[in-house]
Amino acid sequence: MSTRARILACALAELERCGIDGFSLRSAGAAAGLSPMAVYRHFENKEDLLRALGEEAFATWAARVRAIRSSGFRAWFHQVARAYVEFAFDEPARFDVCFVLRTKVERRYPRDFRAGKSPVISLLAQRIADGQQAGKIRRGDPWEIAMFLWGQVHGLVMLHRSGRFAMPRKAFVVFCKRCTDLALDGIGVRA
Repeated sequence: MSTRARILACALAELERCGIDGFSLRSAGAAAGLSPMAVYRHFENKEDLLRALGEEAFATWAARVRAIRSSGFRAWFHQVARAYVEFAFDEPARFDVCFVLRTKVERRYPRDFRAGKSPVISLLAQRIADGQQAGKIRRGDPWEIAMFLWGQVHGLVMLHRSGRFAMPRKAFVVFCKRCTDLALDGIGVRA
């Protein structure tokens, strides 16, 4: 593992351990067994490290979604939603870097999304547009529908992470599937 990769791995562990308030370039370097000066050879400052973490975390998330091989929109979206929930549970620091913290690589709606800078939302919007063409999804702006669906799953995940659900992981995953069905029914998904 390269020194840069070791710093990134330790930085994720530090984020998970102490949160953003206790996170620093120095703490990530110390966790990696490096002097502060050694860390500065790889990252200019905390923001530069967070940006690199964001790029790596988004790539990890996109790879999870690209690995999903389901033909029908409903089945595919259920798998994406489950992957999102599992990403939040299994890799909370990466999830935070992607969807909670400001890292300078987060995408902003509408400009970044419509420009295709979010591979996952772009894929979702394309699948929605394809479903609309086939008459299997209600008409409407595919980007807005994609943001609506993502917002539903993200909101549930964030509520769970903040302690608003008194249910274990397995029950929460099943609950999310039921809620996802409600959202899909709401946009008229028939396949």
